[in-house]
Amino acid sequence: MKILQINSHYDQGGAARIVACIHRQLVADGQESHVAYGRGQKGAEGTYRFNTVPEVLLSAACSRFFGKNGWYNKMATRRLLRYMEQVKPDIVHLHALHGYYLNFPMLFHYINGKEIPCVWTFHDCHAFTGNCGYFFDCEKWKTGCGRCPYPRNYPASQWFDCTEKMWRQKRELFTRGRKVIVTPSRWLTEQARQSYFGNYPCVTIHNGIDTKQVFYPRDRRACREKYGFEREEKLVLGIAVGYRDQRKGAKYIIQLAKNLGSGARVILIGWNQENDALLKGSDGRKITENIVTLPNTADADMLAEYYSLADVFVIPSLAENYATTTLESMACGTPAVGFDVGGIPEQLAGGRGIAVQAGNQAQLDGAVRSVLAGEEKLLGREALAAVIREENSMERMTEAYEKVYRELCLK
Repeated sequence: MKILQINSHYDQGGAARIVACIHRQLVADGQESHVAYGRGQKGAEGTYRFNTVPEVLLSAACSRFFGKNGWYNKMATRRLLRYMEQVKPDIVHLHALHGYYLNFPMLFHYINGKEIPCVWTFHDCHAFTGNCGYFFDCEKWKTGCGRCPYPRNYPASQWFDCTEKMWRQKRELFTRGRKVIVTPSRWLTEQARQSYFGNYPCVTIHNGIDTKQVFYPRDRRACREKYGFEREEKLVLGIAVGYRDQRKGAKYIIQLAKNLGSGARVILIGWNQENDALLKGSDGRKITENIVTLPNTADADMLAEYYSLADVFVIPSLAENYATTTLESMACGTPAVGFDVGGIPEQLAGGRGIAVQAGNQAQLDGAVRSVLAGEEKLLGREALAAVIREENSMERMTEAYEKVYRELCLK
């Protein structure tokens, strides 16, 4: 089989790392694998970036001003289509299509015209809403959008609300041809079944990570010594990528740090200087001294060492699917605490962590304190890592996708 995956990025961020994992494992399994992506750093062999930075920036500006996302990038999409003509894939595996890098009509007219079977992995809700990645408490997507209550949420519209028109156009483009819809969480699978994709097979394949070479428990004492932390101090870890988006819940983990005070240190990896204002009060002073901010890193081993040295990982998102960061932490033996939204409760079930009421600061604080104090009956480090190796290895994930590919080719 020849598989072509399409995503916004390659090996940068949660969904992009899933794409990279699938690509590497397919190659290892002897399949012909290709990846086409629109943005970010240069990828590995068998990958092709078809956008330029100016094209992405222009598309983002137009999308935010006019309120339409996925109707620009014509030159870049022509390059993608030429690449697809060269590859001639048996299966096109779609991932996150929003991100200011694609022209939806051009891509789907090509796929539908060539009758190429598709696997489409939903990493959020964008494929079946008028525009937003997460709908929160809004259910207009079930019947048609319009008058969007969250126009500023990513992908944002600053002026015009085109969600009703885009919902209709997306339904027309996306619901043709042979497809299997895949989501990483049972929660999102159920949402997909209630959308205009309800006539397609909708299945759950949990995200997988590299639990053999990268994300496994490291020596906690050695990691703490390496990065300058004391052996006995309490350490809370968070991933700060995307904290400018309110959905990511930065204010909750920062308030958590303030409430913990000298009782723990909170390490935030992926910090951007633009977020510095979050750490200052109205008088310009730092609101707490126990937060350690670190820039984003592409060093997976360094991430694994930080996951391993922490006592607890906190994911404060107010909307989330099935976060790979949470899997990575647990694969390194560190339990997680998060809000009971999206797929987070699925990830934390069975003694792997604690899910508390969304937006409830007191419950979040209490859960973290109880983990730090060893009061919760959670899985131990090795047992937790073993569960993730069993349920969320990239080998298991790719095996499930290969089964979907084969079944789709036989139809």
